[in-house]
Amino acid sequence: MARHMALVSMCLVLLLGGTACAPKLVGPTPGAGYSFSLEIVNPIIWLGPGVLVGGVGGVQFPQATEVIVRVQDAQGRPVDGVPVTFEVEPGWARSIALAPSQTSTRGGIARAILSEPQTIGVVRVMARVDNVTAQATLTVDRYGGGAAPQG
Repeated sequence: MARHMALVSMCLVLLLGGTACAPKLVGPTPGAGYSFSLEIVNPIIWLGPGVLVGGVGGVQFPQATEVIVRVQDAQGRPVDGVPVTFEVEPGWARSIALAPSQTSTRGGIARAILSEPQTIGVVRVMARVDNVTAQATLTVDRYGGGAAPQG
């Protein structure tokens, strides 16, 4: 339980303190020379029933997260209509939902949702633009209803 509260506290500090790091740019891509970033909005999601801690105005433990890719040209301008492919590492393909797996940018942004985790662990998430891949990680943890996993 203390481990979970430490994670929650750290997340709150990041959310409230604004100290999270900006996503790193990847590229330029070989075809069009685009650069892009990959961001996981909630880097920790939770397995199990939704939990609200602290009553009204408390903290909701998210069970899904948005994955965002921002694509820009060599001048830093957002680029529309760029195909983006999202995927998780093969060992997680049947243990978490990802939708859509392919989309195109609008306003320079492509989005997907990771949800419905079936197990706990660290998930490597990849986004591909013009044959260049960026990676980020997401942690799925368990809250409530039993002992915290040891590890």
